[in-house]
Amino acid sequence: MQNYKHLFHRTIFFSVFPSLIIYILILLYTSSNGIEPGLVLRDLLQTCNVSIGVGMISNLGVLLWSGASAITFFTLHSNIIKDNSYRKILNIGCFFSVLLCLDDLFLLHDMQQLNQDILYTIYIFLALYLLINFKKLIVKIDPILFLSTIFLLGMSIISDVFQDFLPINYNTVQIFEEGFKFTGISCWVFFWSKVSQKAIKS
Repeated sequence: MQNYKHLFHRTIFFSVFPSLIIYILILLYTSSNGIEPGLVLRDLLQTCNVSIGVGMISNLGVLLWSGASAITFFTLHSNIIKDNSYRKILNIGCFFSVLLCLDDLFLLHDMQQLNQDILYTIYIFLALYLLINFKKLIVKIDPILFLSTIFLLGMSIISDVFQDFLPINYNTVQIFEEGFKFTGISCWVFFWSKVSQKAIKS
């Protein structure tokens, strides 16, 4: 009986309360900005009354980012990682994945909610930090996959930054930019899955 009581308290404290607080804060914030609750609660496709294909690539990308975040977070809290170097790289990977996911989900740099140059600088710094400080570990895990990920996501950023200087129209640039990004995210998830697998086996 005591064990069930403990589990009940943990459920309330770690699951019910946090989600309820976030739910209420979002409703209060959006209401104070003149947004009707229905617009906040309903799915965007319902609100805009558009086909399921609208935003599909972007939505799938966010799911992949969140997948990488969940994989690294779960591995870090599994309490079975013995090698501290894996724990360190997974901490960076988890933070990086969450940041990328939030940026993509809430259009942080696209809508100028956060300065694009600052965000891109953080991304470049984190990528270089991983490459420099965990080079041996990356070589041990899968250097081709890691470099492919960095190349594809890097090409997406370059396409975004220099789109006004390219001799092709915006829609064409978007096709290439989002293509680089989507395949890069796929490689990103696969890489961190391999890191987590190696960490657990270590």
